[in-house]
Amino acid sequence: MKTKSGLPPFEHEIRVAWGDCDPARIAYTGRIPNWALDAINAWWEHHLGGDGWFQMELDRGYGTPFVHMSLDFRHVITPRHRLICKVAPTRLGSKSIEFRVEGYQDGNLCFEGRFVCVFIVSQDFTSRAAPPEIREMVEPLIVEWPEK
Repeated sequence: MKTKSGLPPFEHEIRVAWGDCDPARIAYTGRIPNWALDAINAWWEHHLGGDGWFQMELDRGYGTPFVHMSLDFRHVITPRHRLICKVAPTRLGSKSIEFRVEGYQDGNLCFEGRFVCVFIVSQDFTSRAAPPEIREMVEPLIVEWPEK
């Protein structure tokens, strides 16, 4: 899988700890969306020179609240291996962006998810178009994922 510019998707490493697990000794289900969101924030930081959601909201004047999240679980996650989250945008609409996140441990696909955000003006939480600098940065990074 490659972006339109030929680059592989961004990868973010998560250290799964003992405290992230439930009595079955696998990752607590509620942690998995959190890890996916951490990976998306790391994607923003990587591509915006260190600016993630916090800086987007406070310094850049726009935010990207989520309007949709869906996850499919494929394999258990444990503290035995690092969780590698692959992140890529799959669509950039006029006022929204969609991300795909896949989580892997020891070569196994553990989860895959779809995350859709909308662009807003931070000050008054109103809808806005994707900022031109975001559009310019995101478009070459889009990965086409086949629908199921």
